[in-house]
Amino acid sequence: MVAVKLAQYALRKKVYLSEIGIESNPSSNRKISFVSKYIDLPFLHFNKKYLDEAQRYEGSLKITANYRGEERIGKGKIMNKQEWQDPTFLWKGREKERAYYMPFPDFQAALEDGQVTGAKSSWYFDLAGDWDFKYLSSYYQKWSDECWDSITVPSCIQMQGYEEPVYTNVNYPHPVDPPFVPDENPCSIYKRRFSLPPAWQGRRTYLVFEGVNSAYYLLINGQEIGYSQSSHNIAEFELTDYLQPGENEIMVKVLKWCDGSYLEDQDFFRFTGIFRDVYLLSRSNAHVRDVDIITTENKLSIIAEVTERAEIYLFDGRQLIAQKELISGKAEIVVEGARTWTAETPYLYSLILVSAEEYLPFKVGFRSIRVSAEGEVLVNGCPIKLKGVNYHSTHPQTGHTISREDILNDLKLMKKLNINAIRTSHYPQTPYFLSLCDELGFYVIDEADIEMHGFVSRYTGWEYKSYDKDWLTDHPLWEEALMERVRRMYEWDKNHVSVLMWSLGNESGYGRHFDKMGEWIKSKDKTRLLHYERANMLGTPALFDVVSHMYTSVDKLKEMAQDQDKRPVFLCEYAHAMGNGPGDVYDYTEIFYQHPKLLGGCIWEWADHVVERDGKRYYGGDFGELTNDSNFCVDGLVFADRSLKAGSREVAAAYAPFRINIKDEKAGLVEIENRFDFINLQEFSIQWWLETDGQMIQQGMINEDIPARLFKEIQLPMALPQSHQFATTLNFRLLDDAGRVGVLAGNQRRESSEERGEHVNQKWWGLMVETGVQLELKTIQRLNQRLLQPEDNFPYIKQDQDQIILGNGQIQYVFSKHTGLLEEMKYGEVNLLTSPLCLSAFRAPTDNDRKIKHSWGLFADNRSAWNLNRQFHKCYQIEAESAENRIQVMVEGSLAGVARVPFARYRAVYTITGDGYLQVKIQAGIEERCIWLPRFGVEFSLLNEINHFEYFGKGPWENYQDSSHLSPLGRYQSTAAAEYVAYVKPQEHGNHEETRYLKLYNAGNDMGVSVETDQQFAFRVSEYTSAELTDKRHDFELVKSGSTEIRIDYKVSGLGSGSCGPELLEKYRLLEKELEFEFYLKPFRS
Repeated sequence: MVAVKLAQYALRKKVYLSEIGIESNPSSNRKISFVSKYIDLPFLHFNKKYLDEAQRYEGSLKITANYRGEERIGKGKIMNKQEWQDPTFLWKGREKERAYYMPFPDFQAALEDGQVTGAKSSWYFDLAGDWDFKYLSSYYQKWSDECWDSITVPSCIQMQGYEEPVYTNVNYPHPVDPPFVPDENPCSIYKRRFSLPPAWQGRRTYLVFEGVNSAYYLLINGQEIGYSQSSHNIAEFELTDYLQPGENEIMVKVLKWCDGSYLEDQDFFRFTGIFRDVYLLSRSNAHVRDVDIITTENKLSIIAEVTERAEIYLFDGRQLIAQKELISGKAEIVVEGARTWTAETPYLYSLILVSAEEYLPFKVGFRSIRVSAEGEVLVNGCPIKLKGVNYHSTHPQTGHTISREDILNDLKLMKKLNINAIRTSHYPQTPYFLSLCDELGFYVIDEADIEMHGFVSRYTGWEYKSYDKDWLTDHPLWEEALMERVRRMYEWDKNHVSVLMWSLGNESGYGRHFDKMGEWIKSKDKTRLLHYERANMLGTPALFDVVSHMYTSVDKLKEMAQDQDKRPVFLCEYAHAMGNGPGDVYDYTEIFYQHPKLLGGCIWEWADHVVERDGKRYYGGDFGELTNDSNFCVDGLVFADRSLKAGSREVAAAYAPFRINIKDEKAGLVEIENRFDFINLQEFSIQWWLETDGQMIQQGMINEDIPARLFKEIQLPMALPQSHQFATTLNFRLLDDAGRVGVLAGNQRRESSEERGEHVNQKWWGLMVETGVQLELKTIQRLNQRLLQPEDNFPYIKQDQDQIILGNGQIQYVFSKHTGLLEEMKYGEVNLLTSPLCLSAFRAPTDNDRKIKHSWGLFADNRSAWNLNRQFHKCYQIEAESAENRIQVMVEGSLAGVARVPFARYRAVYTITGDGYLQVKIQAGIEERCIWLPRFGVEFSLLNEINHFEYFGKGPWENYQDSSHLSPLGRYQSTAAAEYVAYVKPQEHGNHEETRYLKLYNAGNDMGVSVETDQQFAFRVSEYTSAELTDKRHDFELVKSGSTEIRIDYKVSGLGSGSCGPELLEKYRLLEKELEFEFYLKPFRS
């Protein structure tokens, strides 16, 4: 009866047990035994309190519960310890979370070094450097205290020669059986010795870990004193009672996996180890424990946990502007006329808290955050737009370990690209990172170290429910594991003015614990916004201040902008920057500015994730992983080495702080839009210049009073030419007061002039603040005149059963009567072609063609594909015509993929002119049922030595229809080698839009080919064929063709961001069913 009652109780209470055993006590006369396994629920957990409650059925029973290698008897005595598989065991010996700060021994050091590094504090002891190290394949592997390796701390062990890296996006790298992890759980043992400085004697000593993956035990002088988990959260331990005079020993045992690993399924390489800073702090015996600093636009409130008298001192630069004693740990300062903090004007004051002979410095900014009735996010009462990026910690040589220099360089480069917001995807960043965000000016969406994306594929397929009780976010045993991650993020980061929103994590479904986490943060902080994207599964409960989505289409975003919800709409991820892209960020930005409640978004993501070895870059699947997501991690706005992509420049143009609209080009009337949120454009000069056919013909400067977010019409004193050969453009760029191109960041990094008590603003100079507008002037039609043949240089035609030859002097064009293709283009005896000129529609897929490429055709068994990459050319008819003033070849043919009807039928007319040009005129009809095409044009190969070129078109870097806003029209020179863009996974690259003229030539410029048109064309020059770029997985596998590969296109479809997002916008697709274009070719030699 007891067994039945206990079983019924367990099922009624949803007790998750792997096994329950009940037997009578030896002293009892009753003989009872019972074993029951509950396997109807997906996760089998043990909760002691339910068993304790169950004992009321029979006090004489002995109750056991097996918990995968752990046995708890009665009230839970641990017989076989495995804390790392107990979601209720999260720490041992760890200090309660607190605000981040550094203690200093005096005012001077505190004021100079601040909270950024602590390097100038004698109470700071950096433990970075070489540690003794052992790698064990299992925590239980026997080992001796001899023959240690050496490892650098901080670092990731996989980047130090231990284990291979693993990249997976959604799938867990281990079975989904929480809280259990594989028995083969590697353990890294770190050891180092240290001696405390003499001045530290008689004080309290703390050890701080800023990041350890995943769980770890801490031993001091051989005694286990602590345990912690949550890889990206700071942990602090007091060592005072465990230290001995002289030398001491720290040992850290780091497990690869723990139950917390189920909460850390982020999209990145999975690395292990002490990967962030670790250091010792010396504290007064009566030291301040925690500090809360709350500011508005002119008021500062502080609450501190103190045991002795405490005072605060507020400095503006070196000038003391306020001093106050804390009463009951509280104080308030009002600063009339305070300079407020924004991402554009990140003005910081220095606050020093003095107590118990310690000096605690903080950088504080005055600012307020609220949401308007129209759904705008207001900072200091003014609406803002977030032009952001998602930021992972990643480095090609060091993995998740990022140096302070690298962090600073990342943030400076973001400023240059006009980025003003950062989402810390998907875990808190280091205190140094946030301190720089305060200083340089970024709005931060600070995200908890929570992601459980792998639960969607825990069975098979892809399963998302609006409210999934099988997820850990709804499981009673996991409540504190989740809560403490949010709590630790909040407490350590709460005093950073740059934090605009708290985010509860990423892609973890939704459960009751999200309600509790959000309610807790709201109870602690009413000055910031609350965010969690997956809350939209429940229609975004009122608990959340913003409605967040990811990878929403432009059209859907327009609908959201007009719905009845008055909360801001934020795209926490959009414009997936994988490979060559993103191509649609400009369109998103324009929509953001058209609707008040569209807050903006954060592009996914900052930098490519790769592992670099011997100069070669590797990604998922290159390390023998049991599961991987290939190159899906190579999705950065910048390359892994932080060099720029064309997509980087496009984002800079989209995020630029001003726009120019031509109102009346003949009158020189332009409208300037100031897209700063707080800065008047009068702080800059705007340089303008007029170019015709690539030559500057006029220039001037504008310095006008244009307040933030407003427009102003300006009349430029320019004189337009009557006509042009190629194009006339009106160009603009932003200059600072010293004439440098730049974006004001207004940070406060101290210079030597601070010694004079002056406040210095150093500016990070932006690269990308230039824009150009093409003017609609008359274009001289020059090329068609060539069809009127001069009588003294009349072309000729020859033909036999195999060939038709059109000639003029030393120039010959040779056509095959069998294929209809131009097979030779000769000057004298030299044939410049190495492959025929033929029509084609395929391009090497980009990563953002990830979905559509299967319809274009890459795999033999795809029945819905048009197989454009396996193209057959059919010539139905070829004929030559020689008449007065005209000699030409006419070809009718089709293009078809294998096993498919022709997707294009065409008529090509080749006409030779009196001066040797070959006019190529194409008329094509596209099959109505055919998918939109990646491109349409001609391809041919030239002699390898003809590898230089000049052109008038968009440049100087690659550009596409939807990614050319920072590629002004002009005259440029390049080479086939220079056009190569080393995307980690080879793909389409090197295109140039709106071209009017192209000249290809050898190094001596004495042999080559000219391409001209009165229309526009796109072109590409490369050392690689499209097939080669399609077939190879890595850039270092590519083999050059041995020729110069040329593409002349009627149109090339845009890039978009479809690798993880909506389909390419229709306006950037090649959708036309009737095409007509022409261009002129001519070989030359000197």
